[in-house]
Amino acid sequence: MTILEGRVVSRRAVLAGVAALPLVACAHPGMAWAESEAMPAQLITLGTQGGPNYGPARSESANALRVGGHLFLVDCGYGTLASMVAAGLRHQDVDAVFITHLHDDHSSDLYGILTHMATQGRTRDVVVYGPVGTHTYVQGLRDAMGPNATIRTLDEARPAGFLDFIHSVEVEEGEVPIRETGIRVSCAENTHYPAYIDGLETQKSYAFRFDWGSSIVFSGDTTYSDGLVALAQGADVFVCEVLEPASMRRAFDAMVAGGAFAGAEEGVWRHMIDTHATPEQVGRMAAAAGVGRVVLTHLAPGALLDVPDSTYAVGVAEHFDGPILVAVDGMVVAV
Repeated sequence: MTILEGRVVSRRAVLAGVAALPLVACAHPGMAWAESEAMPAQLITLGTQGGPNYGPARSESANALRVGGHLFLVDCGYGTLASMVAAGLRHQDVDAVFITHLHDDHSSDLYGILTHMATQGRTRDVVVYGPVGTHTYVQGLRDAMGPNATIRTLDEARPAGFLDFIHSVEVEEGEVPIRETGIRVSCAENTHYPAYIDGLETQKSYAFRFDWGSSIVFSGDTTYSDGLVALAQGADVFVCEVLEPASMRRAFDAMVAGGAFAGAEEGVWRHMIDTHATPEQVGRMAAAAGVGRVVLTHLAPGALLDVPDSTYAVGVAEHFDGPILVAVDGMVVAV
């Protein structure tokens, strides 16, 4: 698996305007971050674009976490399957998928992943964990796969139960009952859905934490969240989304000028600015949680606008005095 160069940004370097230090590209991921004393683990940032905004430079939100012999996906927006192929990851090796929330830019490639598992003969169970609505979502994907399953069963003499390996679990705050041993998964509700909007109180958006001797937290989409801070206490790695308002506004205006969001401009912008974390908010959460290091992803504007990494890192470094990594697609980070 290729390890791409990334940039670690310290608070002192950012505030002084010094160029960020490069991670050394290497065959041994322990040279990038200190490896766990327990099971070795890797984070692979498969999709780093804030979305839904798929493009050739950055796929939509997706992460792979390899812990020992286990492989998990955390979100799988559009482009995830292609990013897995590019990273040398086999979809048949995925043990479970964790969906932070059911926006399409975090879940749209689940269909492609599951149907490729099926057509290549998977029988080992895969579990999709997610918020309320996940059962309906996964059943809908199974229904959409039905014609393909029928045709292949008749034409290719496939065994019965073509899709029986697919399962779903709707999670609640607290520990997530996974099947894999030696790894603890827990989740907490974040603040992606405004409580003041009628109807959204029935929807849930979660952050996930994985512990196995080392620890990593995935924020999901969120603005500042006390629940996320509590979940992330003492985590080795904090993978957090970030939206930089000034540059995102420039990108948004360009999209509107091109005809995007017709009739919904005000609501879409309100959503962007009210429900996503600014760099300063990421820094405050990271400092309050006492995390070891921050990986910034779900970048907005990301590839929509050519901005330097410091656009995202400066505000984080104003509050968090630790390493900051601005992710790119396909980056491998040892945990």
